Amino acid sequence: MIGNIYGMLGYAYQIRGKADKALVLYEKAMAKGVSIPGCQMAYGVMLLRRGEFEQARQVFGRLIIEYPHSDPVRNRAKVNQALAYWKLGDLDTALDMLTEVHNKLRNSRTYSILGYLLIEAGDLEKALEFNLEALDYDDTDEEILDNLGQIYYLKGDLDEALRYFGKAYEENPDQLSTLYHLGCIYHDKGDKAKALEYLKKASARDISALSTVSRDRIEERLQALEHGQDEG
Repeated sequence: MIGNIYGMLGYAYQIRGKADKALVLYEKAMAKGVSIPGCQMAYGVMLLRRGEFEQARQVFGRLIIEYPHSDPVRNRAKVNQALAYWKLGDLDTALDMLTEVHNKLRNSRTYSILGYLLIEAGDLEKALEFNLEALDYDDTDEEILDNLGQIYYLKGDLDEALRYFGKAYEENPDQLSTLYHLGCIYHDKGDKAKALEYLKKASARDISALSTVSRDRIEERLQALEHGQDEG
């Protein structure tokens, strides 16, 4: 009971944006044996965003074991645990776990995350085939559109990349990866004003340890752009 009270209080603080207080309460909840899966899941996601990937992996692993007959809980935990494995450098395990869940429960989230990890794996043709399938499933999901933009950008097709990133931007003008890549494309195309606009928007976004674009990458592009402007 006490663990669940701490867990619910932690969640209340988390949704109000008070992450530090939430973390303290979640840790007390775990120590007291919280049994509400939603609280444990929220705690694990917070750990992911803070970059505490091994601890997050353990939290999701506990959920998978403790709820053997709850497919919704297990599937969510496996997707999140796969993200922890990816960030810990074990991409193969992450792909295996996500593929298992995706084959049982296909939705926009599994399509978008698995689609991105296939890009990370480096086989662009396989990633393209999968993400086009994902697009057939949901042609308005900003993460799927962003994945396709990234694939075409890596393949050197700036026009096609711009088309997909443009659609992703229409769906969500605040998505970090989309803003960053739009800045990169306009930089590569020589439109420094637009490149600066999008990269500054990207720099202003909250960037967590789970983000696919780091602040260092954004700042490197901005510095290259501003240096180029100074030279011109």
